[in-house]
Amino acid sequence: MQQKVTAQIGGNEVSIETGKIARLADGAVIVNCGDTTVLVCAVSATAVKEGQDFFPLTVDYREKAAAAGKFPGGYFKREGRPTEKETLTSRMIDRPLRPLFPQGYFYDTQVISILLSADGQNDPDMLAINGASAALCVSDIPFAGPIGAVRVGRVNGEFVANPTHDQRAESDLDLVYVGTENDVIMIEGAGKEVPEVDFVKALEFAHGHAREMIRIQKELAAQVGKAKREMPLLNVKPELLEIAYQVAGDKIEGAFYTAGKVARSKAVAALREEVKMSILQKHSETDAFSIAQAFDY
Repeated sequence: MQQKVTAQIGGNEVSIETGKIARLADGAVIVNCGDTTVLVCAVSATAVKEGQDFFPLTVDYREKAAAAGKFPGGYFKREGRPTEKETLTSRMIDRPLRPLFPQGYFYDTQVISILLSADGQNDPDMLAINGASAALCVSDIPFAGPIGAVRVGRVNGEFVANPTHDQRAESDLDLVYVGTENDVIMIEGAGKEVPEVDFVKALEFAHGHAREMIRIQKELAAQVGKAKREMPLLNVKPELLEIAYQVAGDKIEGAFYTAGKVARSKAVAALREEVKMSILQKHSETDAFSIAQAFDY
């Protein structure tokens, strides 16, 4: 069954629909803005690989030449390796998603975005971020979302949500904002000597539109009505966590704020070693993975 939701973001209507394509994925959505269309699929394994000691999240964003109605010509007639744009967009999708998975969730997970159609005006990167969040929300994969993403520009002193390429050429601000309903997760961008007071206003402007994207994702997830899977998580033993807190609780902030990259790395490594020795003194059978988890938690 197909479901579709829409929101007005700036001067454009953004729609998210599911149930039409890639129905074998755990979650899949198509996001449209103008004539720009992005397909985002999310899948996650139901078993942890033996020896897995980290969260194997893969986020990939691809733009095919066919999306612009072309095919590669010249000497190379195949799609090449990911462009800089594709790599940076993949990272931009990954950063706000990764911290929203449950602690101890080590199941192989993939979020794949493919540009199906490009109109040359509406940038697909914000659609891909919102689509990744929506795909996870409509799936049964554990995820503490949704998140909303919006790009903010400023043209002739007025803020513009998700500006077109022509508007971005005239803008003195290029801000990418990603957040939950109440908190900021990621901001990045550039501006031409934008005053702090104007930057704060841009953040407030962006958050309002991000919440609108969150609203329609919640609406879509409610329409789909898929319950989240309950998977066993690799949790830190409480007794090890207590030792880590006692040893590093008051020192970790100072270590992280040590000036200089080399000095900071040495300070964190020394604190990690101190936690390791304290745990081994009381629990000599503890393995390296459990110690690392207790410190990182």
